Amino acid sequence: MIGLLLIFLLIVVLLSFRIFYENHTFVMRYYEVEKKMGSQDEGGWKIVFLSDLHNKEYGSGNQRLLGAIRREAPDLILVGGDMLIRSTGEKSEHAAAFLERLPAIAPVYCANGNHEQKMKECEETYGEAYRKYRKRLADSGIHMLENEADTIWIRGQRMQIGGLEIPVSFFTKQFPWKHHETYREESPEKQMPGQFDLRPVSEGGPYKILLAHQALYAETYAGWGMDLVLCGHLHGGVVRLPGIGGVISPQLTLFPKYSGEHSRFRDCDIIVSKGLGGHSIPIRLFNRAEVIVIRQKS
Repeated sequence: MIGLLLIFLLIVVLLSFRIFYENHTFVMRYYEVEKKMGSQDEGGWKIVFLSDLHNKEYGSGNQRLLGAIRREAPDLILVGGDMLIRSTGEKSEHAAAFLERLPAIAPVYCANGNHEQKMKECEETYGEAYRKYRKRLADSGIHMLENEADTIWIRGQRMQIGGLEIPVSFFTKQFPWKHHETYREESPEKQMPGQFDLRPVSEGGPYKILLAHQALYAETYAGWGMDLVLCGHLHGGVVRLPGIGGVISPQLTLFPKYSGEHSRFRDCDIIVSKGLGGHSIPIRLFNRAEVIVIRQKS
């Protein structure tokens, strides 16, 4: 009996050390996406995708994180939301100070997550915190995408980048999760694809990228005609199991289909970030925080 107890305590200690380690380190995760037929690009482009920092700092002023991004020399930096923790303003400093240094590395396009969205929707609680945060980022040269799509040229490739805003109600904690079947009917953001040139790249259309924080609707976004969908929010499922993936979503969905991987659905690449920080459940196990680097195959 004592032997079993010692083994149990040893396992707890080892797992605690592992969780501590994963909460204070990150990895560079590399994915490749197919080159679309008809593309006239001059060479494979490189995109850095960041999500769910939640005010986390890796070194003073996030120097370790900034250094890792600089070394990649990306053509484009995309930000998928939840870089701060919702507050009246005091908790956005670390995130804003980090983000406003990114345009010196590459063009930056940023969409909102549920934390930014709640600050925006609930001014009676958060005052002008979101507007001040948004202005600070925009003044630094970051392109803020709030149900908007912008066109950019990268290495001869015409791209359209859209940022989808999802109402806070679609992030509520419910069990069982009720919004899977109602998103199309209830959400006004279903009109977002209308801002895109939806012609395939092979027919002269742009390469279409959608930043959409909530990964539970990844296949819905892909069905809109996107070439690349980038999501976050699920923090990798908190704990990841080999061969299974993430265990739980913030909406209490068990074993979400998309939680931190690169998948293909129809003709669309879906990439879900495990994020860089944590919030409600500050645990990571077999689930390293990550900076995602996306390369186009030559």
